Parts: sequence; C-alpha cells; structure tokens
Amino acid sequence: MKTTQLLARQCLSLLSSVWFLSNLLIWLTALLMLTPFKLVPHKGFQTRCVDPLAEHIYRAAVVTNSFWMKRVVGIRLEITGTPTGHINPIVVCNHQSWFDIPLVQELITAQGPIVRFLVKRELVWVPIIGWICLVLNFPRLRRSGSKTDRAADYKAITRAVQSSDVMPGALLIFAEGTRFTPSKQIDQASPYPNLLRPKVGGFRILLDHAAPDQPVLDVSIAYLSGDSHFWHCLHGGAPVIKIKVDVYRAGDITDIEAWLTARWSEKSEWVLSGVQQVP
Repeated sequence: MKTTQLLARQCLSLLSSVWFLSNLLIWLTALLMLTPFKLVPHKGFQTRCVDPLAEHIYRAAVVTNSFWMKRVVGIRLEITGTPTGHINPIVVCNHQSWFDIPLVQELITAQGPIVRFLVKRELVWVPIIGWICLVLNFPRLRRSGSKTDRAADYKAITRAVQSSDVMPGALLIFAEGTRFTPSKQIDQASPYPNLLRPKVGGFRILLDHAAPDQPVLDVSIAYLSGDSHFWHCLHGGAPVIKIKVDVYRAGDITDIEAWLTARWSEKSEWVLSGVQQVP
C-alpha cells in the first residue's frame, strides 16, 4: 500500500512539473511575441497597449498555476492579513522553497498588482524562469559584496523602482538572498532555527526610493508539514501552507536593520509555531 501511495505521489509531482513548465512556456512565448513592440518609441502605445497586454499574460499564468495548485494538488492556503490594494507595494518575504514564488503571486496578484522580483543574476541562465526574468525586466543582482557589484546592484534596483511608476507592480525581495537550508543556517550561524539572516542592502535601496506612504508588506510563509521541498510540494507534501501578511508604511521604517531583525525574530517564532501544530 505504501509503495502504491509513494508511486502515486511521484506521478503527481511529475505531472505537476509538466503542467507548470508547459504553462510557463505557453505564456513565455506570448511574452516573447510582445518583445519587438517594446522597441516602438511611443510612450502612449507602450502604456496603453503593450504593458497592459503583458500584464494580462502574467495574470493568466498566475491564475492557471493557482488553479492546479489548489484544485488538483489540493493545497490549502491559510492566509492571515490582507495585502493592500496599492499598485506599487514593497514585499519582503522569507524564502524556503521555489514554491514560495507561486504562493506570493497568488497572494498579491490575485487581488492586486503583478509581482516583480529582485533576483540573483545567475538565475538568468535557468531555462524558462531566466527568460521570463529577462522579458519582464526583473532587476538582476550580483550580491557578491564587492564595491563594483554593490554599485551595479544599486543601479539595477533604482531602475526597477523608477520604472514602477510607468509599469505598476509589487517589488518582491527575499531578504535572506537565497533559499533556507539547514546547512546554510549553520554556515551563517543564524540565530533563527528556521530562517537565514536577512540582508539589509537591497531592502535599504528600495526604501531609499520609496514614498513615505508606500506600503511595505511583510509576508511570512510556513509549510505546516515542515517539508518545503519543491518536488514534494508538487504532490501535496505540504497540504496546508500558512501565510501571514503584516502591512507597514515605508516612512515609518527609520532603522532598517533593527526593523528587519525584529520582523525576522517574530517571523521565526511564527513559522516554528505553525510547524509544531503538525503531529
């Protein structure tokens, strides 16, 4: 019986991965077809035609993924708090799995703006996902820590914030900079048992360019099974996922490092309490 269940789960994961990849390829093709029109030097044409069409394509991809995630795989999302309806919020989130991305997209885009990511530069070389980052102009960061790369990252984030006035969208940053693993937690000597240390750099640049009343959404994600591995999530290995949204004003965050430390301490306790609910 266990062997049959295991085989069924692996088959569902395989089928889900094919669904997600096919969905990405279909909508990526549609986005690529828009690329030549991005070269037309007419602002009105871009804002009234090209950008709205790109946004519709993006939303269609999110809706399709969410349908499969909730209706076929059977994942239940328990959401506490409500994202603001602002067209350009800043979203900061913990990062445990590739599965975090469709979760945040469902949370934010279902009722509000599309989500644009601050991504590592290396992600551009990942098939499909990297192409999407290029087509949608996601800011790509080097994150090496060198003076030259910090300056390049600053320019990339600045352009992303400024372009949000032209093409509205939520700017998402995974403040930890990479996905959580126990080995990374040990290497960092992170004080949080289930989170990595948050990095101030990218978030600071976003706040430097934010309006005082611009909302900052602190999103916390907890996989109640304790297993956030992407392959396992594809077959419902985490049948219940908790998401908590806390809303702040950018102008109220004066000490960024202290704010992140406080948020991560609370976030760590919340994630741990959620995981411990599972027998």
